[in-house]
Amino acid sequence: MTEVRRLVPHVAEGVADADTVTWARAMAAAFLRPRMDPADLARAAADYAGQRLRGVYETGDPAPVATLRSWDSLMTVPGGEVAVDAITSIGVRSTHRRRGLLRAVLVDDLAEAARAGTPMAALTSTQGSLYERFGFGLAFSTRSLRLDTRAADFRDPGPTGRLRTLDVATLPSAAAPVHDRARRRHPGSMGRSTRSWTTLMTGENLFSGMRPDRERHAVLWSDATGRPGGYVVYRVAQDWLGDSAEIAVLDLQATTPESYRELWRHLASLDLVGAVSWSDASVDEPLPWLLTDLRPVTAGTSREMLWLRVLDVPAALTARRYPVTDRVVLGVQDPAGHAAGTWLLDTSDPTAPEVATTTRDADVALDAATLGSLYLGGIDPRVLARCGRLEELTPGAAGRLARLFAPPSVPWNGTRF
Repeated sequence: MTEVRRLVPHVAEGVADADTVTWARAMAAAFLRPRMDPADLARAAADYAGQRLRGVYETGDPAPVATLRSWDSLMTVPGGEVAVDAITSIGVRSTHRRRGLLRAVLVDDLAEAARAGTPMAALTSTQGSLYERFGFGLAFSTRSLRLDTRAADFRDPGPTGRLRTLDVATLPSAAAPVHDRARRRHPGSMGRSTRSWTTLMTGENLFSGMRPDRERHAVLWSDATGRPGGYVVYRVAQDWLGDSAEIAVLDLQATTPESYRELWRHLASLDLVGAVSWSDASVDEPLPWLLTDLRPVTAGTSREMLWLRVLDVPAALTARRYPVTDRVVLGVQDPAGHAAGTWLLDTSDPTAPEVATTTRDADVALDAATLGSLYLGGIDPRVLARCGRLEELTPGAAGRLARLFAPPSVPWNGTRF
């Protein structure tokens, strides 16, 4: 017999309680991570303080056979931000697959978030299509890029501003305010917890076995007035002894075009470095346009980044702003009931959009997952109409939605969770 239990992590002197440690060990095993020393596992599990843990437990077994972790976060949307239920660590013990255990923990988490009035849920996953059945839709993707630094020639003579290195002690206080300003430029960017900064700089987490990554470096850029405008965290991906080094960007946040340019100029000018790679760049990175020749920058394949689930249609749709005025009726199907209904979205007042249930005929018919895909404007509703994911009930309605949901910039989130 199984039941879903909710855990509240307790941390004392940097060490988590026994139940949280047991949960963390089970989650790590589901993700095929090696067994950890108990002391390291207790330190890793301390990162979960303030978050929500769920597990499916069998009678007589102290360890969960399925896990899920979530917390409250904020996500940038066009014109503002919205509260989201951030979800991760969904794992099932290898001996208990295909028994509906993933459904048990995820449905329970979404129901609690809906009861709490949280408008959206979000997750990142390499197997995101698994979550469409729960109403999650792919909102946008990222792609990898690579800069050949030996061929890179910047258009602006530069450099400008001032650079300084950061370490474990200085990264949180210096980078967090910059990130908070930078993320507001990108729909889909998520807020970060205090602990995440130390993890970013050290690489110590459950999946690394709490082993420090000593190849990491960080640099902060400030303008001529001394105001910090951007930072980059990177690691040595290939040592220079073979020929030339390659470095991998782990996080790059810029608040202005100047800060973006100067961070890349710094990366391209590092001695002994022949290439810089970034696995989670935006699909519209302006880096090539900073150079006299675009060819030193090569783009790789895109990969799914953020999946969104609408839990409260009026709260979600009124949290963002729209570039045009219109009145469109959305007929949303949602077997779970969270987003189901016929909704009139009225943007007649661009500063205060309204959403209400209506008895009018719908202009478009779509499911909750498709609404999640449309929400940030990263997926074109006309494409979804062409493949049958969205049905136009009023001619031209998909085009109206494309104009209505168009974002001020391409959605992007630089952090997987």
